[in-house]
Amino acid sequence: MRVREASVEDRAAWDAFADTEGGNFHHYFDWKYVIEARGHQYISILAENTASEIIGIFPVIKQKRYLSSILHSDTRAGGLLLKRELSDAERYEAISALLKYVDTNYSGGCSRFLLRECLTLADELSEQPTAALLDSGFQFRYDMSTKLPCTFVLELEQPFEENIWKGLWSSRLRKKLNREKRKGVVVIHDREFSYTEEFIDMFFSNSKRHGTIPYATREQIKMELNTFRDKAKLFVALLDGRPIVAQLCYYTASTCFIWESGSYVKDTGNATILCDKAVIEDACDAGYSFVEFGFTATSGLAEYKQRFKGTRVPFRIYEKRYSIPRTLVELVFIVVDRAWRDKTYLWKKRRVLWDSIVRW
Repeated sequence: MRVREASVEDRAAWDAFADTEGGNFHHYFDWKYVIEARGHQYISILAENTASEIIGIFPVIKQKRYLSSILHSDTRAGGLLLKRELSDAERYEAISALLKYVDTNYSGGCSRFLLRECLTLADELSEQPTAALLDSGFQFRYDMSTKLPCTFVLELEQPFEENIWKGLWSSRLRKKLNREKRKGVVVIHDREFSYTEEFIDMFFSNSKRHGTIPYATREQIKMELNTFRDKAKLFVALLDGRPIVAQLCYYTASTCFIWESGSYVKDTGNATILCDKAVIEDACDAGYSFVEFGFTATSGLAEYKQRFKGTRVPFRIYEKRYSIPRTLVELVFIVVDRAWRDKTYLWKKRRVLWDSIVRW
């Protein structure tokens, strides 16, 4: 086995591997240019067998944070993806080799390393950690009691009307959506991305209401959209011709990923759900196999997504700490920064912060 950093010449093989092995849209090679434009180091690592065939890809971001750096390959970098047909022994060897390569070449000056293990419906959806990651010094970050974090994956079967709308969803959900349409809410697929500015405005409004820091600036989101325009769709819910909800989706060869959504105000009735319905129906009609509903860290969000009857998939996150003092300083700066931006942050996140203190 050989582990190395991928080059531009590997782009086609890298993307083909992501499609074949059920990777998510953050596995595509062109994220390298998006992330680097944001000032971070993007490292595309791959593992090959003796026949020079890819058996694993591992995109890693090295991000400067306050007094140190952090490595991550989780919600924004795709995560660890291996060839499905590998045996347990081969998987262990590949994971260990990839992690050793990162430690040897990129961990200098870092406080910690967060990574995601990718699971699909074709995998055994276990909630138990992987031995190779634990043996490499990682700790498992998954709450067995709440089953969080997770995602939901809805397997699509045509025709939508018969198999999803009537065959899977509850009559209560269908009535809610029909009432919303009678109110005059119409969902459109914005093929020209004419509502990009409105979508970004609504996305930032959502972030402000929830006390979160947006993952990118306005211009960076526009660059992201331009880079992946052929893999993106924007859906907009209109009421009296005015946008009230917008939803951005990214696509792989098999899956529609509901990525980011936004609204100007908190109370949008069931317009957001109607937007979800339009996304799912469009993906089903277009021949995609799955819809994935994205990273889910709270029970309230999980309850919202469960109504679409997707399969709950553990979102397995691991953490390795290279330096406890650096990690503590980094986390303190994060909390102070967010509390400065949002005066209610400490109160709203009190349970999460307390859980973090107890975990330490």
